[in-house]
Amino acid sequence: MFAGTLILLVSFAAGAELLVHEPWVREAPPTAKMLAGYMSLHNNGDRPIDVVAVDSPAFGAVEMHRSELHEGVARMVQQDKLSVAPGGSLELAPGGYHLMLMQPAKALRAGDSVELRLRLSDESTVTVTAPVRKASGANHQQDHDHDQHHH
Repeated sequence: MFAGTLILLVSFAAGAELLVHEPWVREAPPTAKMLAGYMSLHNNGDRPIDVVAVDSPAFGAVEMHRSELHEGVARMVQQDKLSVAPGGSLELAPGGYHLMLMQPAKALRAGDSVELRLRLSDESTVTVTAPVRKASGANHQQDHDHDQHHH
């Protein structure tokens, strides 16, 4: 019984040590089948934290991706996990790591919000509410149609 309790406490602690700052989802045209999600992850703990999956009731599927240039062509590479080092941070931002939010249950407009559940390798979950917003002018040039990328 004690071992089971200890495992539960350790599992809870990893989720409590992962801080999520400024989550947001980029607004897309109403007919878009894919949107992108961004946030900043910070590990307040002394052990690495791995996000191994993300899901959302607002989308049929969510994948973790990293944008990269390969021979001058932008492409997205699906990630099995997003690792955050102890005391470190990982930025999910346009042009880099991001969440690929697929098959939206409904059209999302700026001002809406969606729930995102980050599942960690220790089986704990961190749930955040991400507002939908228009891309800022600074990020506008990095806007892209995900249908044009190679996976």
